[in-house]
Amino acid sequence: MFAKKITKTLILFLAALLMLPPSWAQAAEQKPAHVLLIYDSLAKGTSREGNIEALQRLLASYGTKVTLTTFDSYKKGTLQQYTNVIAIGNADDLAIISQEYISDFQTFEGSYLHIGAHIPEKVKTQLDIQTRTEEKETVLLSIGQFSQPSIPVHNITRIVQASGTAYGSISSAGGDKQSPYAVRDDRLAYIPYFEQGNLSELAMAFLLKDWLHAGGQKHTYLIFKEVYPFSDLRRLEQLADKLYDAGIPFIVSIRPVFSNTDYPAMKRYLETLKYVQARNGSILVNAPVVASVISQNDQNLKAQMESFVDVLADNGIAPLGMGAEMYWSYDRKYTADAMGFFNSGILFPNEKLMYKSRSDSSEPFTSSMYSLKMSFLKQFKRSGKALEEFPMNMAITYDFFEDKTQLDQAVQELVDSWITFDDYKYGYHEVRTQANTISSRNGSLLINGHNVDLNNSVKSISSDYTYRQEEQKSFTALFNVQNKIFITVILMTLIAFGIFIIIGHRLYKRKYFK
Repeated sequence: MFAKKITKTLILFLAALLMLPPSWAQAAEQKPAHVLLIYDSLAKGTSREGNIEALQRLLASYGTKVTLTTFDSYKKGTLQQYTNVIAIGNADDLAIISQEYISDFQTFEGSYLHIGAHIPEKVKTQLDIQTRTEEKETVLLSIGQFSQPSIPVHNITRIVQASGTAYGSISSAGGDKQSPYAVRDDRLAYIPYFEQGNLSELAMAFLLKDWLHAGGQKHTYLIFKEVYPFSDLRRLEQLADKLYDAGIPFIVSIRPVFSNTDYPAMKRYLETLKYVQARNGSILVNAPVVASVISQNDQNLKAQMESFVDVLADNGIAPLGMGAEMYWSYDRKYTADAMGFFNSGILFPNEKLMYKSRSDSSEPFTSSMYSLKMSFLKQFKRSGKALEEFPMNMAITYDFFEDKTQLDQAVQELVDSWITFDDYKYGYHEVRTQANTISSRNGSLLINGHNVDLNNSVKSISSDYTYRQEEQKSFTALFNVQNKIFITVILMTLIAFGIFIIIGHRLYKRKYFK
């Protein structure tokens, strides 16, 4: 009897698990790691400038939450709050002098990655690292299938000997003095050289994947951004047609519209997006343009973003995520009022920092991508015919084209490329507002549980539209009658005047002949 009760309880428990929504299962599987990222300098004005931002975006592509701090502001006991710590030494002449940090690091037992100068003795000992420093040289960097020759470096530290797993290789331009690019064991890792804008940016991802234990299949996507309602919508349709014919799935990151959503221009925008969606395109909502000062519109950001998502959903368009500059994920207002509707997205490089409520910690997407322009990848040499999987979810980005020539060149470049792009709809993505739940899985788009109708025709929208509602006017009928009377009198006067001119002309001619 007791065994039957246990069996019945177990069956009910399993049934309850099966009934849980997919979003719960995803959250249970993908609890984000929390990394402390500590650095000595932003390296302004040097070749290392921007490497911290690049590392932040790389970590975000693995769904990682990041807390950013400096050695100068370190507080005792902070290290023990984290299981993953990354330290960056950008300043060769600026040693770590925080005694609180040095003391805490001696007892730290979590995973630690050191980048750049001033590697701790504890790491050198446990990884059995021996190094040498080259003041100035040109190096060849290789990782996976990729290599980049002729990278100029200054004061680079090279690994002469180390235990553990080696990643890539770095050598002098002539091919001699080859050494590992990075090394790692179960907990500790060391990368002596990391800069934004060259192959070390991609090489970092190979090590991070193993250091963060970020398993699972990775995907490569194609994204077109900077698409506005006033963009050339016909050109956007042409792009969708060409990529559809080439069998290339793609994503369009669109700018939101917060007012006048019933205007014909907006209706045409929505119809074009429906067409893009029907041609195997996916839609992301890009972050709105940020004003230089806080305005009334900023106060309503949450309602405005929610309203725009609802407008898309009401018109049969299923946005699957959000695109934003990276700093948005470190702003309390933006993450709460705009990013909170989406579980998936992409963080683009920062162009202009416009914080509203800055935070030291990021709010990551459950599913994210690392963005690179195609021109970035084209600078590398590649071995092998088929492209191996990138170590993180990758997005190859293009800004929307200014003319048809640019469009045709880009499409041909994509057709001829060695990259196989994945369909974003086959991942699990979810967008929630109070009125709508939008999701995708295994290639299907759902709005409130119903499949989206992928209509591949663009409905014609009339330009005849009253943009301002006419106000009720007094004495309108009387004024109309008066206008008609005045017009009639004027016409009769002109006719009479014409008759008098003709009669006068004839009398003048008769007098002349006499």
